[in-house]
Amino acid sequence: MWTMIAHRTLLLILIGSLVLTAQSDIPLTGVVKDAKGGEALAKVSVAAGTATTSTDGAGKFSIAVKAPIELRFSLVGYRTLRVNIVDPTQSLEVILTPDGLSQRDSVDVHEGPYQAKYESSASERTLTASELKNLNGVLANDPLRAVQSLPGVSSSNDYVASFAVRGADFSRVGIFLDGVLLNNPLHSTQGQQASGSLSMVNSDIIEELTLHTGAPPVPYMDRSAAALDMLVREGNTKGMAWRVNAGVAASTVLAEGPIPKGSWLVSVRKSYLQYILQKAATFDTLAFGFFDVQSKLGYNLTDRQHITLALFDGVSDLDRTAAAPTLGINSILSATYHFTNLQLGHRWTATDRLVISNKLAWMRERSENENVRNLPLGQTSYGEWVANSNLEWNWNNENPLRIGSSFRQQKDNGFNARYIFNPLSIRRRDDWGAKELRAGGFIEQGFSKGPLSVTLGSRFDGSTTRQPSSVSPHASARFRIGQATQLIGAWSQAVQYAPLSALTIQNLGNPALLPTRSINAIGGVEQALSASTRFRVEAYYRADRDLITQPLLEARLLENGLIFAPPSTARFENSVRGASRGVEVFLQRRSANRWNGWVSYGYSKTILRDGITGAHYSADFDQRHTVNTYLSYRLSASVNLSARYSYGTNFPIPGFFTVRNGEYYLSKNRNEVRLPNFSRADFRLNKQFERKRWRGVLFVEVMNLLNTNNQTLDSYNGYDPRTAKANISLLRLFPIVPAAGWMMDWGSR
Repeated sequence: MWTMIAHRTLLLILIGSLVLTAQSDIPLTGVVKDAKGGEALAKVSVAAGTATTSTDGAGKFSIAVKAPIELRFSLVGYRTLRVNIVDPTQSLEVILTPDGLSQRDSVDVHEGPYQAKYESSASERTLTASELKNLNGVLANDPLRAVQSLPGVSSSNDYVASFAVRGADFSRVGIFLDGVLLNNPLHSTQGQQASGSLSMVNSDIIEELTLHTGAPPVPYMDRSAAALDMLVREGNTKGMAWRVNAGVAASTVLAEGPIPKGSWLVSVRKSYLQYILQKAATFDTLAFGFFDVQSKLGYNLTDRQHITLALFDGVSDLDRTAAAPTLGINSILSATYHFTNLQLGHRWTATDRLVISNKLAWMRERSENENVRNLPLGQTSYGEWVANSNLEWNWNNENPLRIGSSFRQQKDNGFNARYIFNPLSIRRRDDWGAKELRAGGFIEQGFSKGPLSVTLGSRFDGSTTRQPSSVSPHASARFRIGQATQLIGAWSQAVQYAPLSALTIQNLGNPALLPTRSINAIGGVEQALSASTRFRVEAYYRADRDLITQPLLEARLLENGLIFAPPSTARFENSVRGASRGVEVFLQRRSANRWNGWVSYGYSKTILRDGITGAHYSADFDQRHTVNTYLSYRLSASVNLSARYSYGTNFPIPGFFTVRNGEYYLSKNRNEVRLPNFSRADFRLNKQFERKRWRGVLFVEVMNLLNTNNQTLDSYNGYDPRTAKANISLLRLFPIVPAAGWMMDWGSR
């Protein structure tokens, strides 16, 4: 009997203690880490009901809770995470995912924040999700504008998303979206640069962005100077989530969620940028609007096979009806541009060491321009089928073998038209049209011995046009001196085939054009100052040959003082060759806490020579001195400050011009006159607001904080044949412009 009473008493004591435990506060401890690199996160807000705390410098926290309860972890620049606590006696390890990345439950462990995405790339620049968000601009939300702040990149036009890399223009930079090379990735008015441009892809769906500023690895095809690789993230697998991003110039609605064995993501973006440009520009009739849709579906066929289906579709339009009375017969009244890209991907992890990836893609681009009489000024129709296959065999853990192939079936048709009055008739119409199959492949193998790593590879490319096949070797090496220093070098050849329009356009085309070829050489040294800070010096040399230009297109003074008047049939020729050389120095800190960013300086000199005219000149995108700076600092769990600054000695005004007494005249020398120096400083504040089921972020930005009077080329309007005086007009860029935006998301996170 006493035994039974003792057992019952003990049971009551245990039940009572459990009740008291459930009713009393228990200290819950844990650590919060960054999903991208595993770094401990400081200043994270931790909330449990009305109780709040924040993590220390080591990412650790302690908070008194009553179980069961929901904990909320929030930090500006990261997705808010909610965790249901049942047993508060166990220590937690919490993983926060940065905005712009797919939701993750584990940490991606790398050797450090600067671990190369591609070991054979000697000149790689990356942007993290937070860097991309702070640099893309409140007005535009454009990943290409974020790229403009990277070391080695130069841009001096606020209205365009394009940029130059080491003296090479944007057409020589390959833009790859999920591994597919894009033909024209910009919202713009075709044939009218003054209307500005914007990337077809918004930053909210970009998970990773990598720029190879020189000697791109062999998988990157058909571009001779650089390659930009953008990876689109997949949807949230935890539950339905929504995001609304409203800015001064555009609004975006993004929805994502799970499906059985997969996820989906849809983003819709609509601009009112045209109204902003009308207020900011000295003229108000060339601002365009746009609408685009981006979506991606991911599905696991099996544990080892994954497929994706992605659609990117966008429309740009221009309507100058209000300015119709002032327009000439060859001025654009209305224009449209429609871009569509459909991609089907398949990844098969055949074994733990063998991965096979395939991508089938279809692209279509169509544009139409009309004048005040609703007559066509131009029309283009571009189409492409793409089939890419890649194999990666990790027969050696440190030195994988990569093999790949690519087939691109292209079709390009269009025309340009010009009219005259009295009587109204067509003065000239240049048509083009052709089909082409471009096929290529690559092989790449790495070798390691102690501190030395070497990668050797080559591309093989061919075309069904008269352009010859090519072999493009590539070699890179890294030599590590201790734990903090490494020497980097690379040498490669690259080839870029002539566009079909240059081969076949009536009166101007040249079917005998050769591909552009470039030789790249890079050498550099990188010193790690700490786990998160590096100092890098990089020198480069690029030799270009068979560059495609129209050497007889521009008016100029001849040696005898007479004016050379361009013929109406200035053909495309492979008449230009030259070299670009320079050095880039930058200091960078990348951490999940405190200061982030870089300070960079670049010196570049790109000199070309035309074999037909004999002209010896600086390249159109030669900028001798460039400074790009970006700094970001997290003040608290909800406030982040960032600033960017760019300075450049600017590009030449393309053509044979000189300046006398403040006036432009034709000259014997090409590109001797430069645009005024470019200088722009931007400041941005991100303030996060957290509620129980939603999160909001207020973006406040001031562009051109110092109100610098930056200018770019507006137009060249001909010359006076009697005096050789040229009519050139410059356009002022953004004055000081304050802007604000608001992002709100809710749902499963």
